[in-house]
Amino acid sequence: MLPVSKKMSFNWCRLKDIFKKICIVSIFILLCNLQINGQVPSLGTTFDFALFTAIGAFNNVGASTVVTGDVGTNVGAFNAFPPGTLNGSSHVADVVTAQAAVDVMTAYSYLDGLTCGLVIGTTLGSGQILTPNIYCLGGASTINGDLVLDGQGDPDAIFIFQIDGALSTTTLSSVTLINSASLCNVFWQINGAVSLGERSLFEGTMLVQGAISLLQRASLNGRGLSTAGAISLADNVVNIASSSSPVASIITASGTTNFCQGDSVTLSGNTDGVWSNGLSTPSIIVRNSGDYYVINSNNCGSDTSNHILVTVSLDTMSPVIACPSNITITLDQDVCSSNVIFPLATVIDNCSSNTEITLSSDVMSGTIFSVGTTIVTFSAADLAGNTSECSFDVIINDLQAPEIICPASTITVNAGLDSCSTI
Repeated sequence: MLPVSKKMSFNWCRLKDIFKKICIVSIFILLCNLQINGQVPSLGTTFDFALFTAIGAFNNVGASTVVTGDVGTNVGAFNAFPPGTLNGSSHVADVVTAQAAVDVMTAYSYLDGLTCGLVIGTTLGSGQILTPNIYCLGGASTINGDLVLDGQGDPDAIFIFQIDGALSTTTLSSVTLINSASLCNVFWQINGAVSLGERSLFEGTMLVQGAISLLQRASLNGRGLSTAGAISLADNVVNIASSSSPVASIITASGTTNFCQGDSVTLSGNTDGVWSNGLSTPSIIVRNSGDYYVINSNNCGSDTSNHILVTVSLDTMSPVIACPSNITITLDQDVCSSNVIFPLATVIDNCSSNTEITLSSDVMSGTIFSVGTTIVTFSAADLAGNTSECSFDVIINDLQAPEIICPASTITVNAGLDSCSTI
């Protein structure tokens, strides 16, 4: 039986060994994550292109073709739009395509130089589900049926396919993204021509060293970018709108953003985003303090607008009220009262829109005032309940002396018998 001290030493060594293994595994996982994540290439000027070839003709033969994004060729004939509909700009042998030709080669070379994460067979689809990784396919490849890319709940998950050969998809085949997989993070580096089968659906950005052909009614959600090869369309739908980062809204305020309780300000400028208070309307009316902004999101991420800070203060200050000056009226001859018209009091409040002026008595301008002094009082109250008062005098002077009428100047009274006086 081992002594207690040796047991403790033995257990401590085992714990250190286990801890060391855990650290090695953790570092390995971290390195793997670094290898798989953060590998999205910079597309440069090709970011806005739905379809581009550095060298090759660009042709469309379908009147129902709809492309959302820019299109172009740096070297080659361009015969498209019309026919078809282009929601973007076309560029042919201009300064934009010259730079795009450089950028597409840079992005292609970057993907080609990444270390392979997993080697898989050249036949994809048939319900196959793949998780984020850098996949290497050793020759010409085919997608049959459905290929599912599972993001596993991570919108930043990256899928990269390195195909050392051509790629073709069969009729009605599809590439589908699930569980937060982002179209922005799916890249296909293809060392050969690409042919998308009739009525097939393909997703992701293709960086191709060869021709790109979309057969009848094939759809591409993403980009088709070639270093050298013709691009051919036939009644297709190509869309990069969902593979581009969202554009942040710019919000503005209708007035001051520092005001008293009871006031409001209107914030405007939301374009297809969600306000920080959860509303999705183009503008909101704000009555409470807070940090207000808009988040614009799509499956490629999100972007936040400028922030507007609103400060709503509790109103504890009484309004400042000023009454008219005292009014003195001298009555005319034989007049005992006067109709007096006076102006209202004036009020200044720190929250001007919250102020109401009220009179504290029934004495109103235009009232008949009798001789003497009458006190007229005004009061002001704001919506927060703060009050103040002022008053002024209405003085009616009667300068006419009263008229006295005396009795007859001589009064004769006879005293009674035996009386020496009388009342």
